[in-house]
Amino acid sequence: MALNTSIDRDIFQHQLAGIAEEMSQALRRSSHSSIIWDMYDYACAIFTPGGELLAQAETITAQLGTMSTALRHMCAAIPLAEWRPGDAMVCNDPYRGCTHTPDITVFSPVFQDGELIAITSTIAHHIDIGGRFPCTTAIENEEVFGEGLIFPPVRIEEGFQMNPIVQAFVTANVRDPNACLGDLRAQIAGCRTAERRLQELAGGLGNVHFATLAADVLDYGERYVRGMLQSWPDGRYEAEILMEDGIGAPEHIRIKVAVTIAADTIDVDFTGTSEQRRCALNCPWSSTISLTTYAVKCLTAPDTPLNDGFNRPIRVHAPLGSLLNPRRPAAVGSRHFAQQAVADVLLKALAPLLPERSAAGCQISFPTFRAGGIDDRLPDEQGDGGRAYRIMDIIGGGMGGSSGADGMNAVDTHGGNCGLLSAEVMESFSPVRVLESRLVPGSGGDGKHRGGLAIERAYEVLAGMAVCASQRQQAEDETAPWGAAGGAPGGKSLAVLFAGTPRERVLAARTRHMVLHRGDVVRVRAAGGGGYGDPAERSVEDRARDIAEGYV
Repeated sequence: MALNTSIDRDIFQHQLAGIAEEMSQALRRSSHSSIIWDMYDYACAIFTPGGELLAQAETITAQLGTMSTALRHMCAAIPLAEWRPGDAMVCNDPYRGCTHTPDITVFSPVFQDGELIAITSTIAHHIDIGGRFPCTTAIENEEVFGEGLIFPPVRIEEGFQMNPIVQAFVTANVRDPNACLGDLRAQIAGCRTAERRLQELAGGLGNVHFATLAADVLDYGERYVRGMLQSWPDGRYEAEILMEDGIGAPEHIRIKVAVTIAADTIDVDFTGTSEQRRCALNCPWSSTISLTTYAVKCLTAPDTPLNDGFNRPIRVHAPLGSLLNPRRPAAVGSRHFAQQAVADVLLKALAPLLPERSAAGCQISFPTFRAGGIDDRLPDEQGDGGRAYRIMDIIGGGMGGSSGADGMNAVDTHGGNCGLLSAEVMESFSPVRVLESRLVPGSGGDGKHRGGLAIERAYEVLAGMAVCASQRQQAEDETAPWGAAGGAPGGKSLAVLFAGTPRERVLAARTRHMVLHRGDVVRVRAAGGGGYGDPAERSVEDRARDIAEGYV
């Protein structure tokens, strides 16, 4: 067979990316829960038999980056020699390579002519996986055991048949087993879609050529990143940011990083970060790795399809027992706040080195609204009581301005990429009405290039009673998105309870679950992006457009 060319490799890489996108469509279109089919809180990827990422669909960064770590733990528990056609493995244990418990990871082998040629994987956020409160995650949890059903590495499907024991455990431990099992079947459907397409591809290429091209794809990714790192000056770069706690401890959490570039390698060390907290803000090791590799890729190869070759030059360290590498059984359900901070602080550290590739601080406020209970406006199947519901929303904010452009408005940055839940979906599936969704004028930091604007949303409870939670960060001056090169910080996040009434009060950034009643209103605002450059250098034309379009 002729030697592979770069064209062969690139065509193969894009074929794999197309397969990953097709499995993404299969998962989303067959899923049960709105957080998947409307908000896109899921991910799909393809791996080599050796466990290296080959291709991914473009969905949730935070989930994609954990899959490689989870696969290593899966193979340690169930060796590849024991995997068979028709198997599907599942795990969601944060201390076995996964992220928080609602994100369930599925792996499935792909065999061609009796040989294992690839592994497919999906991960999706399940709206409820049990635990103390509806929607599972609760910032006040102190142990992972309060965060719902934990799957160790286990076969959920064998010989293309669902494991009845696993089904029984799910049914007995979650609030909506039909939704949970339906979403798991959708994840498996995504894996099966990729399995068929990969078999077709390998059938045309032959297994040996398939494996050779896969190795070429990974090696090229590694060469590309090492070449970029070699073009940077060697050195050590440090930064830190603060994030709110108020639940596990009164003082702020410190996220600190030192980045060392030497030749064609990059070492990322989070020594100096705060110790783990007695709340759910801890970030599992897999998520720390995920957002570190994401940030490095943003600066080295933002437009190139990702694979694990890109990650070979990266070394990551965080002390065991720190917030970014907690000891079991620390709770991790609200890990999304810390993992966003991982990307933010690393990008801040390298901003002076690469100003043309960098931006000011993005919103990592990650405002979430969760509600659950009984919709007493409607009878249940027996004609009384009401219908159980659970609903969740994630609100976007502003990206930081950069050396060449204003920041984007209303986006879920870094590890997020979730969509805002549509008002129609929320009102169809829960007794919660969206009163208003708007951009917040003036929330982007001033600068030569303005930060992006935040979203504000107001929710009204329509049921007699609802258990609700609203969480966010970047609510104070010292935690707001940072400005760069003389730009102003972004606007702070905000949450107001009983908005528009004499009882109106501002909620702390971290709040415990609360009981609301019919007619109560919660207004939630994300943070805006930081500004870039001296505000005095903003052009007259840009200032006029800001006023005309209502940005200020």
